[in-house]
Amino acid sequence: MPKILIQDIKKSLKLGNSNTNNKIYSNKHIIIGSIVFLVCIVGLYYLYKYFRGSTVSSNPSGSSGSSGASSPSDSNTIKNMQVEVVKRPFLNLYAVKKDGGEIATNIIFITHSFTRDDCETNYNDYKKRGMHFLGLSSYSEFPGPISNIHDALHDTKHKAYTYDYFNLTRGWLTVFREENNKKWMKPGFPRINLGESDFCNYETHLPDPNVKKEYDFIYICLKDGDKKEGDKDCPQGWQAEIRSYQTAKKIIDIMCIKYKLKGLLIGRIGCEMPPSCHQLMELTDFQEYSTFIKNFNKCRFILCPSILDASPRVVSESMCFNLPVLMNKKILGGWQYVNEETGSFFDPDTIETHFEPVLDKFMKKLNNNEYKPREWFIKNYGKYNSGKKLMTFVKSIFKEDELNIKYDEIEYMKPGI
Repeated sequence: MPKILIQDIKKSLKLGNSNTNNKIYSNKHIIIGSIVFLVCIVGLYYLYKYFRGSTVSSNPSGSSGSSGASSPSDSNTIKNMQVEVVKRPFLNLYAVKKDGGEIATNIIFITHSFTRDDCETNYNDYKKRGMHFLGLSSYSEFPGPISNIHDALHDTKHKAYTYDYFNLTRGWLTVFREENNKKWMKPGFPRINLGESDFCNYETHLPDPNVKKEYDFIYICLKDGDKKEGDKDCPQGWQAEIRSYQTAKKIIDIMCIKYKLKGLLIGRIGCEMPPSCHQLMELTDFQEYSTFIKNFNKCRFILCPSILDASPRVVSESMCFNLPVLMNKKILGGWQYVNEETGSFFDPDTIETHFEPVLDKFMKKLNNNEYKPREWFIKNYGKYNSGKKLMTFVKSIFKEDELNIKYDEIEYMKPGI
């Protein structure tokens, strides 16, 4: 047996240690490299989801005009799509078939700003499921900045203003005069002048000649809280601002003092009225709709002093009951209903000097039965006339294969109000 020298043993040990260290070092690199690779894969996956439009801030219109939705590849899937009833700020768009049936289309209105986190979540969910979107102005100046000082959206730093609502929609239903459209609408964006209030159902809102006229006028303004001990009036908040309560009191004072007109004020029981009106005004509390709507048959005309109302359904409803309209000329929406056949405008800036002549002329025509508000509304608005205009607008924007309906089966369309 050969002799094993001490030097050979040491050399052998050193070589073994070196090989072991190299293997450990190599294994560490493999492990670290694998971890980095996996992190990159996960990161790329989430970037892919992000740029596929999983966030509401991405452009939903896309180059293909599909509103950014991850549209089902099978057209049969779209045609058989069932759409649930959505909640504000979203609103369903219904198609009324020629056979009278109705279907909730996969087009959804956005009716006001995204003020809750679930608005963004719901939008993304609807979009992924193949929904498309239209804008609908029915809340103050939306999509413009809200001027009501009692509204949380009066703060221009509100999260709601971080969204570009024109990027989220394919077209817009506006209610504003052209000077306001130029301020708040995106230039060149598809739009049509239509509002929720245009679709009032005159077939169910019918004047009843058997109901006695107990009041000359009706004014609707819910209260923002009860009057506290020591206060002169109820608190002035969102409702009072939207319904121009301070302007209304000036006008009502004149109507009570000089004209002895009797009025019905809905929703503001216990609040202040001009002393001249104590025997002439009846104030009620909030009323359920089924009770409230019956009041129109008891009144001769409606007073609408609002400025910040974009779609005053109480006005179109009152017209269906054949009530003429005395309206603030600065109102955002609803101005389209007032003309020589339906009522008159007044200027809120000249009430002291110019309101009485306006009221004189208005009352003379009213007493002579010269106004025909119901007849005029039926000829120009309502679910049929407005519904056909809406359908024409929808057809100009959406291809049939994007929707869960067939155009040739549809008579008209309407918002789900």
